[in-house]
Order: sequence, then structure tokens, then C-alpha cells
Amino acid sequence: MQTILVPIDFSAASENALVYANKLALRLPAEIVLVHSRTGRLLPAEQQTAVLHRLKALAERVRYQQLTRQSGRRISYRCHVSTEPLAEALAMLVADYRASLVVAGLTLNDCATNQAPGSPLALLPERVSCPVLLVPLGRHELASRIVISGNFAGLDGSYLQWLKPLASPAGAHFNLVQFHAPTSAGLAPLKKALISARAHFADATVHLLPEEDTLEGLSDFSAEHGAQLLVVTTADGCLVRRFFNPHYTKTNAYHLRIPVLLLPTSTEPTPACCEQCSLRQAAEARLQAYLLELT
Repeated sequence: MQTILVPIDFSAASENALVYANKLALRLPAEIVLVHSRTGRLLPAEQQTAVLHRLKALAERVRYQQLTRQSGRRISYRCHVSTEPLAEALAMLVADYRASLVVAGLTLNDCATNQAPGSPLALLPERVSCPVLLVPLGRHELASRIVISGNFAGLDGSYLQWLKPLASPAGAHFNLVQFHAPTSAGLAPLKKALISARAHFADATVHLLPEEDTLEGLSDFSAEHGAQLLVVTTADGCLVRRFFNPHYTKTNAYHLRIPVLLLPTSTEPTPACCEQCSLRQAAEARLQAYLLELT
């Protein structure tokens, strides 16, 4: 039996994440631990009891709104209230429960701004030692079309094997895509890693594609193939954070409309990387102001 951690702040985003986590819990199977963080606030016993009751009530309501009585009874829930910041609380609970997955509601934050405690960006693999699944608002079924992208040469094969049960049991198809700079030479090792990764799936298609901007390429690729789940494995922490920049809501980017699973291989962006993000955003702001002047 696996364990899924679901951060709950009683928002629509976190409730939506719980709905998706229920589907995964039945598929894996897994128990669910609802985690509520009250950073820096040591709650009196009666208030902590009230929060625990509220978490349990939410779990029961979502369980029986979403699932049949028979399947709903198959999910076991636990509740945890922490006074630690959410990222720290989850890091400890991943170890305590040997959790295999964190499922969180997707909210958008700017890479170049300070992040509030509890922001989903703090849940990225640089902080939590298990995969993190971010679920946007809306109804999402278990995926039958899955895109996996990243550096396959540095990916632990056990994660590829673990991904298969996350998909719909009825004929799921996997696309494995490795992007490279258009001027790259010596692509043989990348192709070899892709072929090796394909061996973990009964039916998968591999793609080795030139692309200047990996994020743009991956979003377009996912849209073209109608992906219902995007799996990202990369050591580029800046790339991961760029995925969830509010800038992409302006173009209704496809990767913000489907669940995104982040495998624990990314690293924190360097100061130089964040400086580049700030410069990029400043240039975008100047361009937007210039276009407004022309209208």
C-alpha cells in the first residue's frame, strides 16, 4: 500500500487535487494523508481538533460525491495538522510515511518574486524527495495519453516503471520526448537513452527533437498529442519554475491545463538564473508597454 500526501488549505484548488488523488489511490492502490499547515501558529487543542474534524469532513464529502460507495470505502484517509511551513512539513511526512507522491492544487507564482510560505513552488522536487503532481482546476480523468520529457540519460529507471500505474488502465500510450539544441552534435547518447527508456513500456513512441526553448516546445508537443498528463524530469530548476509562471496564462498555454508530474531530479535555480528571469520579465514588460502606446 502506497501513501499519497495532499496539502489542504480548504481552497477550490486543494479540493480539486484531492479529487484527483482519490482516483490515483484507487488505481495504485494507496492511502491518502491530508496535510494542513498553520505556519507559526501553535493551535490550542480544541482548535486543532476542529481543524482535524474539518479535514475528515472534507475527505468524506469528496469521497461520496465522487466515488461509488463500494470504491469509496476502499480509500483510507489520515489527517495531519502542522505548525511548520508546508514544504518542511511535507519533507518530514514524506520520510515518516515513506510517501510515494505529493498531489497539490496548481496555483501560479512568478519565478522572480519572493514566494509566500506554502506556495506550491516550495513543493518542487528541490524540496520534497518524492514526485510532486500539480493539478489545475477542472475535471481530470486518469491519463490515457502521457508525455514524458527530460534528461533520460540521468533518469532512474525505477521511476519509469513506477509511472505506469498512474495511467488509465485502458490502453494508455506514452510519448517519450528528448529536446536538444538545434546546433547539438553527438546525439547518439541521447538516442540510446531514449531507446533504453522505451523498454519500460509495452507501447511507447520516442522523439528526439531540436528545440531552442524546451518549455515552449514541450507545451506545443503536449497539445499536438493531446496529452492528459505531462511528466517532467530535469536538473534545470529554472525550467521547472518557468512552467508555473502566470505569464503563460495570457496565451492559455496547454501545459497549465493538464496535470504535471515533477520527478525529484531538479535543483534550485542559481542566482544567475533568477537574474536572467528578472531581465526577461523586465523586457516583456517594456514590450507590453510599447505595444500599449501604439494602440
